[in-house]
Amino acid sequence: MRIDQKKMRELVARTSPYSPDQLRREANVFYVGGDLPERQTIETLYDSHYQSNAALFHLTFGEEERFPNAENLARLIKKNFNAYLVGRVDFCPSQKMVERAYAAGVDILDIPLHAYDHARSRERGWQMEERLRSLEYARAVFPRWSVVSSLGAGSEPAGSTVAGIDALLEREIVPLVQLCDEGAALPPEQLTRIFNHLQRGWQQKKVLLKPLLPLVFLTSPFAPAASKGVLRGFIDSIEDRRLLAGSDLRRLLRVKEVAESYESSGL
Repeated sequence: MRIDQKKMRELVARTSPYSPDQLRREANVFYVGGDLPERQTIETLYDSHYQSNAALFHLTFGEEERFPNAENLARLIKKNFNAYLVGRVDFCPSQKMVERAYAAGVDILDIPLHAYDHARSRERGWQMEERLRSLEYARAVFPRWSVVSSLGAGSEPAGSTVAGIDALLEREIVPLVQLCDEGAALPPEQLTRIFNHLQRGWQQKKVLLKPLLPLVFLTSPFAPAASKGVLRGFIDSIEDRRLLAGSDLRRLLRVKEVAESYESSGL
């Protein structure tokens, strides 16, 4: 991957694609709002997906009390489409919610930290600790490198974002960095430093990033280093199917194990 400076400037001025009440498609990624009605949403996804297959579905969960609606949408997406499903939960989900999201079909769970510099206020520090606890719950449920936390470049000093990247990687949580409005105030060299550090961290920790690449290329200044040939693209598609099948099998086994545990306990 390489950093595209022109793309970086464009992303600073872009609004967030994540919304619980909108449905949109960008390139080969579907952004699905978790508060949307199930039937109409699935019908729209079906029409668009089978005209041109999407590589990734991104489901944004709404408020905590609306969790069951997004959970049902996750189940329907996983049942009807053979693609990775990323779920974004912008609150502190309980351990039970994390388990339910996984069982419903979410392959990769994003619980955003937004910023790592928690020293600015006691309230923000408490919120970060709560989110880190939720991320640890998720790490115990989801496969390795299938738990993500998003940070906003520009929402805090560059050094704090870099520290957040390192802290998440040490916990085996995939850091994603997205440009926010405040990023326009940061010098370009500081933004480049953040994304260079992010890429080095991914490489050093051997993060399984492939399922997330469609999203990474849309929401960050990273761009593919070179275009793929036909053979390389064919090999990659086979590898994608293998990884996805392995993820689905692991989920099936875990859900079965949990169900059997409840049954043996008389629950």
